[in-house]
Amino acid sequence: MKARAFATTLAVFLLCMVVSAQSYHIRVTNNSRLRAGYSLESEVVETAPAGSILHVIGRFNRWLKISRNERDLWLADWVSYTSVDSAESPATQSQPSEIDNCCFVDRQCVSDADWVSGYWAFQQNECQAPPAPTSSSATASSPYSLPPGADNCCQAINASCSSNEDWIRCYLAFQKGQCKHPAVVIDGSPRFVARVEAALDMLQNGAPDWYQYTIAELKHIRETPEGVLGVNTQLRSFALPPSHTYLWNDADVESAVVWLAGMLVHEACHIYREKAGYPYGTELERFREEVVCQAIQIEALEVFDPQKRFSDYLQGLITDFFGRGHQL
Repeated sequence: MKARAFATTLAVFLLCMVVSAQSYHIRVTNNSRLRAGYSLESEVVETAPAGSILHVIGRFNRWLKISRNERDLWLADWVSYTSVDSAESPATQSQPSEIDNCCFVDRQCVSDADWVSGYWAFQQNECQAPPAPTSSSATASSPYSLPPGADNCCQAINASCSSNEDWIRCYLAFQKGQCKHPAVVIDGSPRFVARVEAALDMLQNGAPDWYQYTIAELKHIRETPEGVLGVNTQLRSFALPPSHTYLWNDADVESAVVWLAGMLVHEACHIYREKAGYPYGTELERFREEVVCQAIQIEALEVFDPQKRFSDYLQGLITDFFGRGHQL
């Protein structure tokens, strides 16, 4: 019991230790959020425009303490920036190419608790995937034409990155070679990743408005065993089994991609609905949500699938949902 208490105290000490550093200056590459505290949950006080020079006066864990307009603000150290003072500046040591957290390897972290858990999981070699390569090795094998020092899809393909969350997600995408659709993290076998990318390609090329609708909210797609299917609206993560990824064992690949593209739109719909405050607690409310998102799926399919391969089937599901709803 005492040993556990000591270990807990040590962990808190190591993670919460404030590092005093010689002050220096950095220039942020993109619009960067400055927060009231050293937390993703802290209030965003202001956004420093791309190219702004910021005065760094300290560090806390993965956060830089910024002196700006007579206030102390905080900047996440994984955003892109360059040293202004000299090549010896501590800024060169703070870029996210130094992997020390499972949040950079196999998970999305949106709170301080997530980052603490991810840090200790990494220390104990408990990430579900091997540690991501550093930027130098990633650059050597990358299929993209990269600017010098690039380690993020935001830099590699000029992806639109306007928030810390965007930068983290695009960093993960770069490490996995997934800059094609950097707004979405795809976890699974190479075959699974290729199939999801094909579905996103179909949306992007055939229904760009529905593509933007999907990637704006659906941020994580992961391969799961058969029987595990659904979206976590809080994490904006979609669990996808083989039956919905490779319909009929890939007897008709094009139809399977069409179906998957429609599914992605459907699951994004659930996230939008949850954010809008629609209830999803009772069975009747769940039926109602399925009816709405099935209708959205049909509407999207009509744009990029003129053959309407699944319209009758989906309309039948809507009729079934209505029928069961009326019986409640």
